[in-house]
Amino acid sequence: MRYQVLGPMTASVPLPSAAQPRRLLAVLLARAGQFVGRDTLVDELWPDGAPSSAAAIVQVTVSKLRKTLSPGLGAAEAGQRLRSGPRGYALVVEPGELDADEFLTLLSSGADDRAQRRRALERALECWRGDAFADVAGGPLLEAHKLWLEDRRSAALRQLVELELADGDGRAVVERLGPVVAARPADEHFAARLAAALGTVGRRESALEVLRRTRRALWEEAGVWPGADLVAVYRRIAGTEWTTPGPPAGLPPAVPDFTGRAAELADVGRALRGPAPVVLHGAAGAGKSALAVQAAWRARRRFPDGQLCASLRGQDGTPADPATVVTGFLRLLGATPAELADRSGLPGLWRSYTADRRLLVLLEDAVSEAQVRALLPSGPGCAVVVTARRELPGLCGAHPVPVLPLSTEDGRALLAAIAGESRLRAEPEAAQRLLGQCAGLALAIRIAGVRLAARPGQRVAELAARLADDRRRLDELATGDLSVRAAVMSALRDRPAAEVSLLRLLAEFDGAVPDWCAAALLGRPLAEANDWLETLAGAHLLDSAADLPHARWSVPPFVRLVLAEQAPDPAALRRACEVTLVLAEHARGLPVSGLARPDPAALRRVSADPAGWAAEQTGFVAATVRVAGAHGWHELTERLADACTALAGTPWLGQAARAVSVLGLAAARRRRDPRAEAEKLYHLGSVHWQHGRARQARTYFVMAETRFRNLADPRGTGAVLAALADVHLDGGDPRAAEAELREALDLLRDCGDRRGQAAAAAQLGSLAEDVGDVRRAVESFEVSILLARECDDGRWHDQAAKRYADVLRRHGGHDQAADLLTGALGGAVRTRERHWEAHVLRSLGDLHTEAGELGDGERCLTRSLALFEGIGHRHAAAYTHRSLAEARRRAGDPAGARRHLRLAMGVFRELRDRRGAGYALLSLGRTQADDGAAAEAGRLLRTSADLFRELGFPLWELRALRELNAVSSESPARDRAREVLTKIRT
Repeated sequence: MRYQVLGPMTASVPLPSAAQPRRLLAVLLARAGQFVGRDTLVDELWPDGAPSSAAAIVQVTVSKLRKTLSPGLGAAEAGQRLRSGPRGYALVVEPGELDADEFLTLLSSGADDRAQRRRALERALECWRGDAFADVAGGPLLEAHKLWLEDRRSAALRQLVELELADGDGRAVVERLGPVVAARPADEHFAARLAAALGTVGRRESALEVLRRTRRALWEEAGVWPGADLVAVYRRIAGTEWTTPGPPAGLPPAVPDFTGRAAELADVGRALRGPAPVVLHGAAGAGKSALAVQAAWRARRRFPDGQLCASLRGQDGTPADPATVVTGFLRLLGATPAELADRSGLPGLWRSYTADRRLLVLLEDAVSEAQVRALLPSGPGCAVVVTARRELPGLCGAHPVPVLPLSTEDGRALLAAIAGESRLRAEPEAAQRLLGQCAGLALAIRIAGVRLAARPGQRVAELAARLADDRRRLDELATGDLSVRAAVMSALRDRPAAEVSLLRLLAEFDGAVPDWCAAALLGRPLAEANDWLETLAGAHLLDSAADLPHARWSVPPFVRLVLAEQAPDPAALRRACEVTLVLAEHARGLPVSGLARPDPAALRRVSADPAGWAAEQTGFVAATVRVAGAHGWHELTERLADACTALAGTPWLGQAARAVSVLGLAAARRRRDPRAEAEKLYHLGSVHWQHGRARQARTYFVMAETRFRNLADPRGTGAVLAALADVHLDGGDPRAAEAELREALDLLRDCGDRRGQAAAAAQLGSLAEDVGDVRRAVESFEVSILLARECDDGRWHDQAAKRYADVLRRHGGHDQAADLLTGALGGAVRTRERHWEAHVLRSLGDLHTEAGELGDGERCLTRSLALFEGIGHRHAAAYTHRSLAEARRRAGDPAGARRHLRLAMGVFRELRDRRGAGYALLSLGRTQADDGAAAEAGRLLRTSADLFRELGFPLWELRALRELNAVSSESPARDRAREVLTKIRT
């Protein structure tokens, strides 16, 4: 397949002639290999407003295009070029298939050799056949991409011309630029280079004619006079001055290494066609001024009466006087001293001077709406660009353009432009780390690039390592008069002290903070706290997590680092930690007294949906554990850790799980509470076990067992013994596991813990099947389910039912297994336990697969995998990959099966899970056997059987041996199968 977009869009297959499919293909090519959302496609296909049936039309258009690009292939089949996914559609474009990729590759090649660089640029420009996507009109995304490609084309042409001039090859420049300048006579840069080249080849009169024609074009098209570069070329060729009196041109020079911001530039360019002021607002150091100046230079030719620029903040940070700024503007526009003497008449004079002019006014670093309002020109042909740290919502009719952190792609481009592309190519991973530590802040990236450029011998990894230390990052991000610390401190000085104090408190949590916590920190009602938060977000000193049901706010990284140099208010922090504990216990249905009271609205949220609140806020409760621990509030730390663990449920796979457990354990030890210490050791063991760290889990479980036995606590001892049984079973010691489970059942029976008995009996049932005693497994599960019903615990009943269903499924009880799994799935959905829902879905998927219902099986397994990956449970996800491999194998897709099994085996090996490895090897052996690779299948199945024998799982060993017998005539395997069969009781 071959696509060409650098000119009219073509492909190596006939493309539809209708506009919609061509537009859709153009958007997908602009984002080749990336998923483009359906909403984005609707906006691109109907930029002036979409019909109600837009989504359906997109689907139909995708279907038509898919048939064109991948004839005869279904949407989900291998080789399909136009892929669908939950995030939209993506077009697969292989290397060498897109002419734009070829152009960009050539543009960045040959940087170390002048001759190679010149040849590469010539070949790059040969890729163009006209304007990018010349015959396709699109929406904002495609138009921004076109603009970006054309910028790259102009950059390539400029670089090539400069090389040709440096090589003294004036004839090549004349041939190359003659048609360009003829078509674009008002392009000063190329006109100057063409005139210079004509001069070098002895064509003085032709050079002067080019300069004169450009002068006329500039005035006729934009009403401006030639700039200094063109004037200098004229002086050098003509030998005389070329006077060009004209309107004021006060724009600052554009940043020479400006990169990215294509969408923002396009947005500003469109907005400047009207009289509404454009407000570029963003955080300190975001690059607002560089963007504003770049946009102003691009638009200046539309404003022939001049361009004016002023800073609205003094050197000491105080707001500039609008009257002083207006006076300077009027003086540039020709106002007399007598007119300027009457300060009271300045507003009227400014309005009269701007009424019929076409002026572009750039106002940098505005502090308030009133400041800007006094400087707005009155004429409809004028335009205003404002930069500010907040949106200036009181500026009527303004067009706000947020200047957000740079994307990774744009950030890297800026870093490369300053430090050199070769430096980044040599250390790509270090460059990514460096960009991550700059957090998309343009000022930080610029400083990092300047520091690298100033030290050619310094490795990128060295600077990245220095920036990784939070304590010195701000010191490192300073060079000359550029400083991230100074920029952030300037922004903080604009805010009242109370707001800065709130920011300091929020920064203490080092992450997203819910609004109810901010209310507790302030000691104010929730509604008032939200007003404060919205104000700070409007000033770009807070980030909002808008994807959550309730507002959450986080302090940007560099603001947090600056604030960390100040001490927080401990009383406010403790109040917030206490409120967090009260709400967490309220979500668990427990009363708490003697602590700070939350806002009633926050309590109502918890009451309305305790489970949802717990799922949403567990991560933040973990953050308060760290805050309480850091301030030495031991009892509060322990209680918060207990509440956090209870809210998270089992398993808790969050990144903070281990830290919370360790902090809780440390607090219990400092309080010398042996029972609390035993519970924390048990929780810490559970965290390690859920993350697949069996050795550490066993260590903590053994320590917990010792303490519970010393306390004569049968309930705690029984729970730890049941946990240890899982560790020993997976470690290949089923006898120790059975002994621990039987002792656990006795202890739990003696203390009347039916819930614990139900869980232990279910574990005993799974173990019994593993060792080949199916009859005892069924009996144990029946006991487990009865016990769970007696204690009216639906959760434990569903978990026992799921495990029982797995045994029944493997031994022919498909109908009963289906009933049990259906009930268990309903319970998991009702309780919102995504982890348990994923486990049940995996079992349902296996059931459907074994019944030959492959489509239903894959749907269940795919959903299971998505849930496991969403909560970060890699270990459980690996087992689902193994199940998906079985489904793919039965569907006749051995390659797909092997792909899933490779993923599963990687995790099993990393976590040293021999049981999982045995399952995966068994499936891989079956797959190889189906594929006709008998020798490899025999080796894999033999290894699987050996693993199960070492683990003491005769039933699984027998399954592996039977598969081995099917592909091999070895008598030892048959003899071993008969021997194992005698150990299995059904």
